[in-house]
Amino acid sequence: ARHTPMAILTVFAAGTTAILTPAPLVSRRGVSLAAASASLLPSPLPLHTALAAPPRISLTDRSGNYVVDIQKAAAGLEDPLAEPEGAFSTISAALAVAPAGSTVLVRAGTYTERVFVTRPGIQLLAEPGAVVAWRSDKPYEAALTVDLSEAASGGSVTISGLTVRHSSPSIAQNYAVYVPPPSRAASATKVELRDLDVSSSSGSGLGVEGGDVTLLSSKVHDCRNHGLVFLGPTARGAVRGCELAKNKLNGVLLRDGASPAIEGSRLVNNGAYGASLIDCRGSLAAGNEIRGNGKGGVSGECDDGDDAAV
Repeated sequence: ARHTPMAILTVFAAGTTAILTPAPLVSRRGVSLAAASASLLPSPLPLHTALAAPPRISLTDRSGNYVVDIQKAAAGLEDPLAEPEGAFSTISAALAVAPAGSTVLVRAGTYTERVFVTRPGIQLLAEPGAVVAWRSDKPYEAALTVDLSEAASGGSVTISGLTVRHSSPSIAQNYAVYVPPPSRAASATKVELRDLDVSSSSGSGLGVEGGDVTLLSSKVHDCRNHGLVFLGPTARGAVRGCELAKNKLNGVLLRDGASPAIEGSRLVNNGAYGASLIDCRGSLAAGNEIRGNGKGGVSGECDDGDDAAV
């Protein structure tokens, strides 16, 4: 015979009554708590059901890394606390909880999000095939930003292996990858960008407006404006072993006191110059390959007089 749950008449301390019908309880993981329902008894005080604490979920894998997996995004999972151990659906979700000194591993896949690194001591390491793609109708939206302007201390930031694709309408500060000036406390922080593949259909590939930034073994190509821009007296660092190719304007633009060293790189087939040097203090080493650029190899010179227009 089918049994109907018995209603419980409860008399509270204030003399009021309430009729409660026990209902099956289900945990977050879908486990029936019928036993807990059966334990409800009349009481002169408000009823409380004691539930077992949910199991502790680790935010990292067994090696202590924060892992980002696009398959989790495809499943519609955005809350890291609801996902398997060490698995995040977005890069942003992992970076939001990863403390200084952490490593974030990005599995292959296309991540349609803006990524912000805002604290020193982070390593963001991507597998081959990991793509950050950001297309927006709003201006000034870089796909990847390393913003240490509010950092309270120094350290280092390493980002490697990412492919970055970008489109956001604007004129100034229109970059696929953007590094604004750091805070005074983080001014000595070294930012290393390694093995990147960067392109912007609306602006420049990499914009460094301050800080110590090194670009290694990377390709910046097919940008609507410049390949690389180092701008301002605190923008420094190096470009080594990179290819800056097929950008509509210059492969490299150094201006307003910027002082990076361009070494062992290919500045080829850009629409204007391989390198445009305007009131800068950087250096363009003799070991660079500069050819096939629309207006010539180098325009201008740095303050130390290393290079002249050709």
